[in-house]
Amino acid sequence: MEKQTVNQDQTIEERNPNELTVSKKRKWSSYFKEFFMLFLAISLGFFVENQREAYVENKSAEVLAQSMLEDLEQDRKALDEGIRFMEEKDQNMDKFLRMLRAPGVDWDTVAFYKSMTMVFSTFPFSPTDGTYSQMKSSGTLRYFDQRLVNKMNAYDNQLKKTIFRDELVEKGEWELVPIAATLINFEVTGELRFNKPITKETYIKIRDQDILDLFINKVVTVRTMMGRSLQEYRAQLLLSEDLIKEIKKKYDS
Repeated sequence: MEKQTVNQDQTIEERNPNELTVSKKRKWSSYFKEFFMLFLAISLGFFVENQREAYVENKSAEVLAQSMLEDLEQDRKALDEGIRFMEEKDQNMDKFLRMLRAPGVDWDTVAFYKSMTMVFSTFPFSPTDGTYSQMKSSGTLRYFDQRLVNKMNAYDNQLKKTIFRDELVEKGEWELVPIAATLINFEVTGELRFNKPITKETYIKIRDQDILDLFINKVVTVRTMMGRSLQEYRAQLLLSEDLIKEIKKKYDS
């Protein structure tokens, strides 16, 4: 009986290693499959999430592009009007300077006042850059390809130059005010500015040639600054038209 028991134990011991080996093989195979399925699921999840983000970004880019397109259309209209205004003002100032250089007896007093009113008139450009500023601060410029972003940045950089030149023109006009105040009646220029009939005295008090020369130089300064501003307006207009064209081409607007 004891010998039989030993043989049975030996049989069990001899069988167990084989069973353990099979069990181990099955277990590692199962782990590999589970790992592979988990890896595949995570990879697909990342892929789907990336596709979803790309879709959302593309849709957001379309909305932002349309909004910026509307801003640019407003800018283009304002620039067109500003350019026409400055061209007309430049022609008027040219005539005014020719009058100032002619003998005083040949001056047309009403024309003098109308010209002065035009000199003091401004048409500053106020850009509609809300969409670009929003994209720049929120980081959504990354939704667009680099070529389009470069054009947007170039347009924004030109805006700074255009606005700066407008400010210089305004400064030049304000520097002209003190001397003009000693020569003419501002009540009349006020009436002309609002298209009212002239009811006040249209006097011109130029005491000597030195005062006249100073006055002419101040007017020339304003005209020169305005001419430089006009160049910036034209450059801004070209950039706006190019950017509008690029956005429409990209988003089929």
